[in-house]
Amino acid sequence: MLKAMRSGHWPIFILSSFSSIANLFLPIVLTRILDPTAIGIYKIFFLYIGALPFLFLTGGPLNSVYFWAGKDEAEQKEYFKQSFLLSLILSFGILILGLPLASPIADMLGLSTTNTLLMFLSAFFWVPGSFYAETKIATGQRVYGSLYGAGFEILKVVSFIFLAYTYKNIGLLFIAHSLILGSKFFISAGLGVSDDSIGLKIDKEKIKEVFYYCLPISLSGLVTFFIDKMDQFVLASFLLAKDFAFYSMGCLVIPPLLLLEMSVNKVLIPDLSKILRNQEDGADKAFRKAVGDCAFLLIPACFGLYFYADEITIFLYTAKFIESSQYLKIFAFSYLFYMIPYDAAPRAAGQTNWLFKLTLSVAPFGLGAIIFTAMFMPAKAVLITALVFKLIPRLAGLIYSARLLNSKIQELIPWKKLLCFSIACCILTISSLTVKASFESSQQWFYVTAPLFAIFYFALLYVPYKKGALDV
Repeated sequence: MLKAMRSGHWPIFILSSFSSIANLFLPIVLTRILDPTAIGIYKIFFLYIGALPFLFLTGGPLNSVYFWAGKDEAEQKEYFKQSFLLSLILSFGILILGLPLASPIADMLGLSTTNTLLMFLSAFFWVPGSFYAETKIATGQRVYGSLYGAGFEILKVVSFIFLAYTYKNIGLLFIAHSLILGSKFFISAGLGVSDDSIGLKIDKEKIKEVFYYCLPISLSGLVTFFIDKMDQFVLASFLLAKDFAFYSMGCLVIPPLLLLEMSVNKVLIPDLSKILRNQEDGADKAFRKAVGDCAFLLIPACFGLYFYADEITIFLYTAKFIESSQYLKIFAFSYLFYMIPYDAAPRAAGQTNWLFKLTLSVAPFGLGAIIFTAMFMPAKAVLITALVFKLIPRLAGLIYSARLLNSKIQELIPWKKLLCFSIACCILTISSLTVKASFESSQQWFYVTAPLFAIFYFALLYVPYKKGALDV
């Protein structure tokens, strides 16, 4: 079992989760140290740092390394080099367009000019600085690549807490962020050059091939980013600030759960790419395993977020934000969507145009439905509508994946695993709810039974996993 975990996606997920959990609680820690105005500036700064790579399409070349990893070893590094160069060129666009406009953009965003310049600098370093770690993961060095990337994230979290606690100055956090990303970029570039996975010589034919493969991925990523945020963009203009705060905080994003799908895809895409290229058997088995690996954590997460919604809200935000729990109960179901690696097979087969067409066709209908719902219905209905339009591409991707892999949909789903995971969660949920009345408060009930839920869940499934009873 341990050997299988080391060779699969688990090293990526576990090591990345350390940093992502730290990032999840970082804002919560900072709210205890910094004043609300500083926290608001912090949120704006990182919101736009997250958006800039999508706007300048820099992420496509980075994600493409998992496709190129499926090629012969002799070709891998050449495609890695051209992917890095394309990402670097696109990232320069952030500086070329952003630096001259820093002052008016700062006024528009409510940031200082200095902080805006640091924002552009951080966004420039972000994607190219991640190439070395991603190429290592794509080529099978999953522990090393994941540990390398997670190390810089842990450094960022520790630095932020230290600077905030010591100096109470939000600007120092942004300087530290730029310095850390800059250091990561230059160290990674040096290591990549030394192992010949990063270079600065342009191969016109290969970089064109990389561009045409990546463009649909980048464009679909841009559209997907705005699809994911559509409900919040719309409701920001319909709700009072207080009500919008309840809504946005109820849509609790838990980075480790999102990382789970990403880590599974980082293993699945190279495997499928190799299988399809060599016309081998086993694509349906690899896809089915990916779904099962995601479901192993996502199904209990959905149960926990739904049944412990009130307690989780109070734990994170205090009782002042208890209204957020009604949205968390709905949002919890969205994590089940991530069981479907809907874009893995199209990306492995080079059908990235299909992904772009899919997201582009769904986005206008989703936006229209959300606006209509926001005008005539409560915010909970808007959230349900938004989740429906996030599920549609997943289901369409599953159908298309079955066609690409020459399989039936039912052959891509590990029904036995999903049933076992769900039954285990039902048993544990009923047991937890049964003893709730014996605790002095619901928070005490949460602190005791939530950890026990997790422990007994893994204990119940350990023997079936060890004996391979769930692999059928």
